[in-house]
Amino acid sequence: MADTVLKIEDLSIWYKTYRGMSKVVDHINMEVKRREKVGLVGESGCGKTTTMKTILRVIDEDIIHIPNGKILFNGQEVLKMNKNQLLQLRRQGASMISQSPMSALNPVFTIGQQLLDIIRYSGQYPKASKKEQLEIAKEAITSVMLSDPDRILNSYPHQLSGGMRQRICIASSLVTPRDLLIADEPCTALDVTIQDQIHRMLRELVEEKGRSLIMITHSLGVARELVDRIYIMYGGNIVESCRTEDLFRAPSHPYTAGLMACVPRLSGGGLSAGIYGYVPDYVNPPEGCRFCPRCKDAKEICKKKRPPRVEIEPEHFVRCFKYADAADGEPEEGGAE
Repeated sequence: MADTVLKIEDLSIWYKTYRGMSKVVDHINMEVKRREKVGLVGESGCGKTTTMKTILRVIDEDIIHIPNGKILFNGQEVLKMNKNQLLQLRRQGASMISQSPMSALNPVFTIGQQLLDIIRYSGQYPKASKKEQLEIAKEAITSVMLSDPDRILNSYPHQLSGGMRQRICIASSLVTPRDLLIADEPCTALDVTIQDQIHRMLRELVEEKGRSLIMITHSLGVARELVDRIYIMYGGNIVESCRTEDLFRAPSHPYTAGLMACVPRLSGGGLSAGIYGYVPDYVNPPEGCRFCPRCKDAKEICKKKRPPRVEIEPEHFVRCFKYADAADGEPEEGGAE
């Protein structure tokens, strides 16, 4: 466990809705090691952000129910932490770059006030003077390719463009050292040149400062360039996990192959194929494989049973009956993905 920053074991997350329990995340397993870059890839509505927010326990606990599972952060059980332990986790253990800067930034405080509060209450600079704290905030702003930090520190969020606000969200996550950085589509609102610079900075952060990274993304291109391992998520399930190079060499789950087919081909050859259908209704999800209604290779057993997790090659796991004996395959709820 010394080399493991985060370990998720058999975790399920349900939302309480007027229609009943919405079973958004279903028995997932995930692991992030120290100095490792991990990608979490899947289309919108697959449970990626819900899973990551649950790590920090920032979702209102009145609207969710966690029927089973563990989240271990540096060996400590997050779901059993008290208020003070959670504050310690959020201030020093892990941070999250939100994909929605206007909801992440407080509109009634200046950028400077918000960054200085993070520095002051993190407990990581107990002897820093106000001048030193200000310099740390300026350095964080310039690190995300923003000029004129004095003006930005005195600005309110509404006085900045969308791309600038997004970069401030990134700066607020980097302004104090953390063991784990969760990046939820951090470059959605940025142009491609800034995206490349931010990705390079995140890569250096992991490699040079010994931190770990989880990159939530829809883009397989981003994942291919940035992360060491990839988890493919569909309908609240981890359907495939392996080293990045193995995924692009041999995408094995039908959903992964479908994602690959969605990527536009600049060399020509017509429109991308896409994937027929929509993510499942989580209040009444399919009884068996959640991808079954959209899968061209689906069999009768796929409608009735959850696919087993199969290791098709070293460290390459797939949940699909294509790789198991359909007569004997049984759902496997535990174990690392």
